[in-house]
Amino acid sequence: MKELKDKDFRLVLKVLFILACLYIFMLALECIVGSIWNILLLLTIIIIVLWCYYRKKKEKTYVKGVLLLIILILLLIFSIGPCVYERHIAEMNDTKSEEKQREIEAEKYTNEVQENMKKTQEKTQEEQTKKNVEEDESKKNKKSYDYSTPIYNFKEDKDCSDFRNASEATKFMKKSIAAGFGDHRLDRNKDGIACN
Repeated sequence: MKELKDKDFRLVLKVLFILACLYIFMLALECIVGSIWNILLLLTIIIIVLWCYYRKKKEKTYVKGVLLLIILILLLIFSIGPCVYERHIAEMNDTKSEEKQREIEAEKYTNEVQENMKKTQEKTQEEQTKKNVEEDESKKNKKSYDYSTPIYNFKEDKDCSDFRNASEATKFMKKSIAAGFGDHRLDRNKDGIACN
């Protein structure tokens, strides 16, 4: 079990190392291509590697080639090192600025969503208030209608004590006469006004 964990750990380290090397190689490639001197150095290193390989295959000494190769690699690293570092810093800054831009856009989107929600809530509240006002008005109108036009039973005999005031009694009397039920003896002096 422990051996499997060690193998997995080593595998992860290898993958991370390969990715780091690829990243550095990409940055170095940009720096190498940016200068003719660096391109010539790279071509010289490739030729010396091939020459050393050829010498090794023929079983001849290639120590001078390896020394020259080490010197040229160090020269190339010294030449492209600052460029690679600057490009790496620029990449990191670009990444940070992109993150900031994404954060700004996310905040802007969040604010827009909140504003839209507020507007929707206000609109809903306005509509609810309007609806409540309309309901209140309709209730008032219904009540006033009920009070202004009471339903009378003209068949039932009424006296002055059944009404709140003389005008209500007069209205009842006129409607009763119009309906054909008479004045219910509310207008005793026959002046057209009930209960006076």
